[in-house]
Amino acid sequence: MNKTLQVKVLIAQINNNYDFKANINRINISLQKYSSKDEIDILVFPEMALIGYYYPDKNAIKPYLEEYAKGPTYEFCKQLALKLKCYVACGYAEVDGDKLYNSAVVVNREGEAVLNVRKKHLFETDKTWADEGQEFKCLEIKTTKNQKIKFAFGICMDINPWEFKDNSKFELADFCIQNQVDGLIFMAAWNDHEPDNNDNSGILDYWVWRLKPIRDGKSNNYHKQFLFVCSDKVGKDEKTQYMGSSCLIKLNPAKLIQDLEKKQESYLICNVQL
Repeated sequence: MNKTLQVKVLIAQINNNYDFKANINRINISLQKYSSKDEIDILVFPEMALIGYYYPDKNAIKPYLEEYAKGPTYEFCKQLALKLKCYVACGYAEVDGDKLYNSAVVVNREGEAVLNVRKKHLFETDKTWADEGQEFKCLEIKTTKNQKIKFAFGICMDINPWEFKDNSKFELADFCIQNQVDGLIFMAAWNDHEPDNNDNSGILDYWVWRLKPIRDGKSNNYHKQFLFVCSDKVGKDEKTQYMGSSCLIKLNPAKLIQDLEKKQESYLICNVQL
């Protein structure tokens, strides 16, 4: 019998704002109520969390580009990790030589960058400036209860089939099974095509559907519960309204643990058992 895993997650649902310093100041104020005494295991921010999402070309995004573990996003995550004594995952715009990526940095409890995730399946908005990432990635973290839990990481379009070409493909879910992870950290700036509809059940159902191979685990050599952790943006820019609906969903069996509304910047903290 598998041992019960326990993990405490804090999800940040951030407004799509292009003012980096204002975003950091606002987030720091919101996070003042949390400390290391809360025993948080991982704090998750959305895709491109501290800057806007839409950039028409490479010149437009140039002021926001950072090298892995060297820029202001990393420094921000480092300070939060040290303050809260938790892992922090946060989306940013990466430059590596002549290549640009829609990426996410993961920082450990000691403030050290331990993983760089590059978006592998690009959405049309990414293609104006970003290169494709080479592979999906996963990371094993140690919880405050001294347990090991393994997460895969995906950035928004990664959960969809590559280029939307074949809906029978579940590349990210297949990666999760191949690596026998315990959950997925999903960081998004998801388009809301029905901004006047406050019901988010449709998108939650869709994300769960895109994890179908995991839900069919018994036939795919996956025999444990699975945690889907989603941090999504809210707000809008000149092109897009963002979905919000950040959530925690347990699979096998499927159960919504907690979610946030579509339009409000807010935070979700929850202690989950698997």
